[in-house]
Amino acid sequence: MIIDAENRQQVLAYDLIANTNRSFFLTGRAGTGKTTFLCNVQETVKKQFITLAPTGVAAILAGGATIHSFFGLPLQVCTPDIYGSIGRENILALLHADTIIIDEVSMLRCDIVDAIDRTMRRTLRNNLPFGGKQMVFVGDMFQLSPVCIEKDRQILKDIYQTDTFFYYKANAIKRMELPKIEFTKVYRQEDLHFLDILEHVRLNRMTGEDMRELNSRIGHPAENDKMVITLASTINKADEINQVNLNRIDSELFTYEGKVQGQFDAKRFPAEVNLMLKVGAQVMFVRNDADKRWVNGTIGVVSKLDKEMIEVTKNDGTSYGVPLCTWESCSYEYDPATKKVKKEVTGTYTQFPLRLAWAITVHKSQGMTFDRMSLDLTHRMFAAGQLYVALSRVRSLDGLYLSGCINPASALTSREVLAYAGGYNDEHAINNAIEIGKATYELLRKNDYDGAAKQILLLVHKKVQDNDLKEALHLAKTFLDTVICDEECYGAIDEVPESLKDTSHWATHFLCALLNLYAENFEQALDNVDKVLSVHQCPEALYVKSRALEKMERYQEADLVNVELINYFDASSPDAKVVYMIAMLNEMHVGDPGLGMMQTLVEMRPEYDKGITSLRNLMKRKNLVLLMEEDEDEEQGLVEAFNSDMSGDEFASVLRIARENKAKSLFYLRKMIKQMKFEE
Repeated sequence: MIIDAENRQQVLAYDLIANTNRSFFLTGRAGTGKTTFLCNVQETVKKQFITLAPTGVAAILAGGATIHSFFGLPLQVCTPDIYGSIGRENILALLHADTIIIDEVSMLRCDIVDAIDRTMRRTLRNNLPFGGKQMVFVGDMFQLSPVCIEKDRQILKDIYQTDTFFYYKANAIKRMELPKIEFTKVYRQEDLHFLDILEHVRLNRMTGEDMRELNSRIGHPAENDKMVITLASTINKADEINQVNLNRIDSELFTYEGKVQGQFDAKRFPAEVNLMLKVGAQVMFVRNDADKRWVNGTIGVVSKLDKEMIEVTKNDGTSYGVPLCTWESCSYEYDPATKKVKKEVTGTYTQFPLRLAWAITVHKSQGMTFDRMSLDLTHRMFAAGQLYVALSRVRSLDGLYLSGCINPASALTSREVLAYAGGYNDEHAINNAIEIGKATYELLRKNDYDGAAKQILLLVHKKVQDNDLKEALHLAKTFLDTVICDEECYGAIDEVPESLKDTSHWATHFLCALLNLYAENFEQALDNVDKVLSVHQCPEALYVKSRALEKMERYQEADLVNVELINYFDASSPDAKVVYMIAMLNEMHVGDPGLGMMQTLVEMRPEYDKGITSLRNLMKRKNLVLLMEEDEDEEQGLVEAFNSDMSGDEFASVLRIARENKAKSLFYLRKMIKQMKFEE
């Protein structure tokens, strides 16, 4: 592991990524090494990763793609009826990816998060949050919040019943109860006293002494100090400062034109397409140097220029010829030969990694670090978190200059973000996620949803015994999101804890109903779930009721519950366990058609072998066989096995071997299943 083994939060985050499929939120103040950690994890953990970010520049810096381009989302408010138009290559990449990293999530609105969730669930035909993929949301919520133009604000307010649109307001996130890990060990700044002041600004806890310390830095750097950058709150102010200073230099102006090859969106250029410089101009590097001579944010002065070359002198007096840099615009695709998701370079942008740097905006400064910095306060900072972002760019208090006085009103911090941060580094929640993740990770990798669900059910029982009812209820929902055929779960529970029986709350009644169902106490399960439904109508309770009624051989009553249950689900992404349950009940006990529904399940979950074997069993009851094409190029052996008289166990074994070694044969089988016409 290339991580700091003495950093407790890094160890926990590594464990979640390396050994589970559990999603989580990763945060930390500036300089705590989030980006370095994620780069190291992607190099060492044997998983397939996709990295995405809200903006083009953030995506380029993160080495990934933009969220909107990858998922094909429109540049508008994503109302609940909007899905992404995801391309074929991205679909294949998504299917085979293990972990999706969303960087700079503090900038991401909740409607975009829900659109990602809807698109992934429909694309992957999986009703688990985000289609069952591990999501790692990364960002500092104390930095700048999502941008929302006024005309979109009322639409979002109507949908989410809130005035703020942080990523965690998304309905998908509310379903998940994300553990939240905050990196607290700072690697960037070494001025511990200044770090304390920054933390007070971040948490809106500035003291009088903090104010005095900061305002003691009011003043301008010396005239001959050429290595100070000004941070401005508006782009117009930054451009004005840069242009005035460039015009003051009485020397030849050189213009360097950036070059594009392939597809590279102009909005994502990390350096100006027409870079105008003079000898003596103050510049900033906008990319880390492979030889570590400078980093993103290093300030210097242009010391030599010609048409092909730029030389920059750093603050320590060292001078370097600056080579051209090439940035890549990437997409993701799945390589069936290697069975890996690979990044495909779709275009490049080549330019000198420099920009004029007498001034930049606070927004542009995110992710950068300066030795000395002047903060322009001629325009008030209104955005929550903007002052913190600005101050945390500089390494020490001694390197800070202020154009005016900071007052407490400038240190705006969202109360809502402060409340959200109260859940950071809750080891109980994090360890719960690691526990369930380790219990189910390998089973889910093998597409053994029912085996994973059984392990989750056992954890529900354990949490109830430990009187951790909140976590038990959350796991119960996860169990019902995971399971497809629950037959192997019956008898898994030996007894229902007595503590559940003396209660009047619907949630506890639900846990009692669920555990009684799988303890095969069907009467008690039915009694408890009816108490739930009398006060709280929900699809989870209806599912438990239907299963209890079927086990009690009250098939017509179960059928009526199923009619009610099916109305809860979106036809574009139906619930797999409900589809399976209704298909089996209809065919085995009610006399209604169910083969078409089982066919739908196979199409929804092509990796789920039990869907195929169950369809085969139901077809055999009606003496039906799959049709076969007269094509010698097709591998028909698996279809022949499907139609044969071999036992169910024998066919399951043949299917398992084909999945491992004969992908073409399996594809042909699914094709023939899809083409079957069943009488409904």
